[in-house]
Amino acid sequence: MSTSAEAVFAPQSPSERVDLDSLSAYSERIFGMLPRRDQRRWATVYLRCLLATPGHKSRRRMAGRLALPSSASQSLQQFITSSPWDWRSPRRQIAHLAAGLMPDAVWTTGVVLLPRGGTQSVGLQQHLVPESGRHINCQVGIALFLTDSRRSIPVDWKLMLNDSWCGDPERRSRAKIPREVTPRPAWALTLEMMAESARGQGAGSAPLLHGLGPSRHPDQLASQLSRAGRDFVIGVAPHQPFDVTREGSHDSARTTLRTSTAAGILQDRFREEPAAHGGGRRLRSALVRFPSPGTGRAAARPVHRLVAEIPAVRQRPCRFWVTSLRDAPPPAIHALAQRSALTDATVQCLRDNLGFLDFEGRSFPGWHHHMTLASAAYLYRCLGQASQP
Repeated sequence: MSTSAEAVFAPQSPSERVDLDSLSAYSERIFGMLPRRDQRRWATVYLRCLLATPGHKSRRRMAGRLALPSSASQSLQQFITSSPWDWRSPRRQIAHLAAGLMPDAVWTTGVVLLPRGGTQSVGLQQHLVPESGRHINCQVGIALFLTDSRRSIPVDWKLMLNDSWCGDPERRSRAKIPREVTPRPAWALTLEMMAESARGQGAGSAPLLHGLGPSRHPDQLASQLSRAGRDFVIGVAPHQPFDVTREGSHDSARTTLRTSTAAGILQDRFREEPAAHGGGRRLRSALVRFPSPGTGRAAARPVHRLVAEIPAVRQRPCRFWVTSLRDAPPPAIHALAQRSALTDATVQCLRDNLGFLDFEGRSFPGWHHHMTLASAAYLYRCLGQASQP
């Protein structure tokens, strides 16, 4: 294994040696805690394969691109799918480096749909694509990103699994799904990643920007984040119900005016001002509470601010966010919400350029290994760009 891995580090020119030295040092920073020397070596090889191979990234094509020995393709496959290394420590290192690169970053979430053929890819399920109204056969990944005003870097991943995977012992064993992994909605997976980030060294106290994904439970996510003392900006659907409350200086002085949907609140004249990025867009906002599922007192429920973007062109849909930052100016909330576009762009880049669509991902550990290495490759590119004048 080590012989073919060493073949990667046969520089063709002095400039190539500088690049390889930089990549080796970076890989040691991210994957240096892996227990075996061959694991650390193959992590560096795999990173370089992802970065140096254009287009389709099959194991055979990546090995051929770097002129590796014929056995390297199988070794790369084994390192990803069979080698027993823990992906959590490298992800903590990725988050730590990303936080240092982006001191004003916030947390954002992204949904990655990975269409697959066959039936063997772990987590494969039918998923509705809202834009097209079609169901596709795919894996659904939920990702946590650190995002500033320029870039968005993935630092953690969860794979959505349903009962057909977790409830079938044979299927579960074949995919190597750990016993503690159970079916969880997207908002719960997001909370798990946020809890893990709080134990790491990243931007632990930064607010979370959560866009609309496969989950439709913003009230549960907001409730749990509030209990954890975490600020948030959560995208909500037009039909999301809210109790509208009166603007006031104290929560006890705010009484419920009426119950309406996010879209219905647009019909009233609440606070209105231009959006930070202009373009004729306007913002309306109101103080709201999520409706109580029981008979609890309204005063016991946290007060949030609903911000609605009204586009200049009437044919375009309005967008809505609810935030715990209720005293922040709506244009500032709107500017934060726009960072989700950077996360969407990163997801597309990962799909197109770092092998997300080329990796079959039959096993649970293999899926997490590949997502970790692709995230590390993306961060390496971002660090290189940040070092340029």
